[in-house]
Amino acid sequence: MHHVHGSGILNINDPKVEKTFTEKLIQKVTTSQLQLLKKAIKILKPGHEMVYSTCSILSCENEEIVNKALKGTNSKIVPIEFEGKEELPLLPTKIEGTLCVKPTKNYEGFFIAKIIKY
Repeated sequence: MHHVHGSGILNINDPKVEKTFTEKLIQKVTTSQLQLLKKAIKILKPGHEMVYSTCSILSCENEEIVNKALKGTNSKIVPIEFEGKEELPLLPTKIEGTLCVKPTKNYEGFFIAKIIKY
């Protein structure tokens, strides 16, 4: 089975990384992510929330997918707030209220968006 890793957990010291992590792979992954998220939003009941999260720090797998999936739906972003958030090594995001954690020696890189249907 071919295993796909997100950009947040890439080993940049691996000499094979460039062969496995290609534009074509990203294209394939983002297409299925968008389909999955659209489907999830469609079946989400009004008044309910869901979380979209990836092991990626690329906006093409994160904010771009979320923006496309939300378009034309009765859903929106719920800002993520919790105690200790400011302790996290955060990267800036293109959607207010979403989180992107920077890969460090303590953290793998990941993205989280909370969505509510109204």
